[in-house]
Amino acid sequence: LNQPLLDIFANVQLHATLTTFLPPGSHEGTATLDVDDGVTVGSVAMRLGIPPTLSRIALVNGHDTADDTRLQDGDVVDFFPPLAGGA
Repeated sequence: LNQPLLDIFANVQLHATLTTFLPPGSHEGTATLDVDDGVTVGSVAMRLGIPPTLSRIALVNGHDTADDTRLQDGDVVDFFPPLAGGA
């Protein structure tokens, strides 16, 4: 039996140059998205309009993660542009 997908909420924080992809109504670089249970990090990025070809780093609840990581209700997702080093 297939159970219907439930809506969950994920808090998404975009940093630096990625803030241009925040949806209207976002506050201080953060948006709360109503998404389907089991949605992946990659699909959240696509929903925000972040091009798949754009290099970025994703964290879920402060841990480095891959695009196929499935989100749970209340997860915090951070997207960063690649960090350039220098000394």
